[in-house]
Amino acid sequence: RLMILDWSHYAGFFKRPGLGLLLAQFFLFCFSFATFTSGFALFASRRFLYEGEPFGPKHVGYIFAYAGFLGIILQGGIIGRLVKRFGEERLIVAGFVAGFLGYAVLGFSFVLSPLILAATLTSFSNSALRPALTSLVTQRVLRNEQGVVLGLTQSLMSVAQITAPLIAGFLIEHGQLTAWALVASATCALALVIGARTNEAPAIA
Repeated sequence: RLMILDWSHYAGFFKRPGLGLLLAQFFLFCFSFATFTSGFALFASRRFLYEGEPFGPKHVGYIFAYAGFLGIILQGGIIGRLVKRFGEERLIVAGFVAGFLGYAVLGFSFVLSPLILAATLTSFSNSALRPALTSLVTQRVLRNEQGVVLGLTQSLMSVAQITAPLIAGFLIEHGQLTAWALVASATCALALVIGARTNEAPAIA
């Protein structure tokens, strides 16, 4: 049974072939998503107009509702079918590509139509990456280690949710709206590079 400060044991997971880089990808996914969710309302109020008025809480809520609706449809059965057909590895690549494109489109959006496209791409990205990455992580450890490694992924998510809003807030406060979106996009690109370097490892029973 691990203690909260048993850092050496946790570090061991990052040293395992086929697992360490996968955990890095999970962190990068969480970081890009936290960058988006923590900064989008501020970004939208400064970038978009609707009927001559800046985007307010209602308009931001509509965008999040649209993305959430797509997430329900995707996670309600489509993602599972895609996993069976293409496997987690290919779905992870597709998810990061969609995130890279979606956040980049968002950064250069000034009207509603590219914003909807960006929301569609990022919704697919988030819906695909979370279950696919989590599934692969659990396949790369022993069964009696799955609880520990899932706890580790939650810790990585917490770190991302602490650091990403700080960076997002700083960029938006200083008017770097496009740079804010490109940080999330570049994070997905980095995850793709890491994925290309990851050697395929067999699942562990």
